[in-house]
Amino acid sequence: MLVYIREAHPDSVLFIPESGKEVLKKITQTDSLDHRVENAEICLTALKLSVPTVIDREDNKANLAYAGWPDRMFVVGVDGRIAYRGGPGPGGFRPQEVDEWLKTNLGERKLGERTTPRLPK
Repeated sequence: MLVYIREAHPDSVLFIPESGKEVLKKITQTDSLDHRVENAEICLTALKLSVPTVIDREDNKANLAYAGWPDRMFVVGVDGRIAYRGGPGPGGFRPQEVDEWLKTNLGERKLGERTTPRLPK
């Protein structure tokens, strides 16, 4: 699951697929929940992610509780144990690495399909 919080780097410019071509788009700081939803959709599209996503509300509770943690990407097994831990962020934010881990450990499955991961010993 991706937790989308307020912009850590507002006014960043990214290439975003739009109308069949790549365009530069400025990602501004959010001022409403609707704006955060728009930015989250841009993020998912730009990073080519298709994971369940939740949006932190304007009160920034998720951001305040977790943003300072250096680890960014985790896979949690059905037993509640951490099965994969990414490197410190933002350099450790590597969706392709997580995708490869999932393919290796879970095989090819549809997103959201329930399965029990093989946890490392």
